[in-house]
Amino acid sequence: MKPSGVALAVAATLLVSVSGHSAAVSGGPTDQIRGHVDEMYRLVSNASGPASGSQTAVRKVADRMFDWPEMARGALGKHWQGRTPSERDEFVRLFAAVFERAYLSKIQLADAEHFTYLGEAIDGEHATVRTTVTAKNGSVIAVDYRTRVGEGGSWRVYDLNTEGISLVGNYRTQFNSIIERSSYSELVKRLKAARESHSGG
Repeated sequence: MKPSGVALAVAATLLVSVSGHSAAVSGGPTDQIRGHVDEMYRLVSNASGPASGSQTAVRKVADRMFDWPEMARGALGKHWQGRTPSERDEFVRLFAAVFERAYLSKIQLADAEHFTYLGEAIDGEHATVRTTVTAKNGSVIAVDYRTRVGEGGSWRVYDLNTEGISLVGNYRTQFNSIIERSSYSELVKRLKAARESHSGG
């Protein structure tokens, strides 16, 4: 079963929130997630408009801590292998821009005072942090962060499960469908169009 639109929006909200800040590298994955959720929510809540400095700050936080290449590779699935280095670089940029833009506007669906951290499971370089989120409409959503430790001890998010559904897996299904029905070039065209529509140009 697919998670609801609200669930995905809140999940993506939290995924963006995990994206981090160098000052939060000390501590384990749960501590880092908690710190960055708070920071991201505060930045977006204080934003005065689409072109505000807060949005730029949010983007910088996301870029520092998201494992965009790994997320993009997972989202493209079997089609990643056939891409040239330049195509891969382009796809990573497009995926990051569209994902971030599409969900930043949804961040306030989550109630910042009701993020509950249920525990973490660390297995070598990987860790899963289990949380629940209460949306402003009262819905309680289970959100698991899948992270991998990077340089300096930062836990970088490479996937997120909402109500048992992989967010990257959902993208992979959508992208594969477009490529199989049309072409990789058509997928890139759509991603570019989505990026430009959100940026207003």
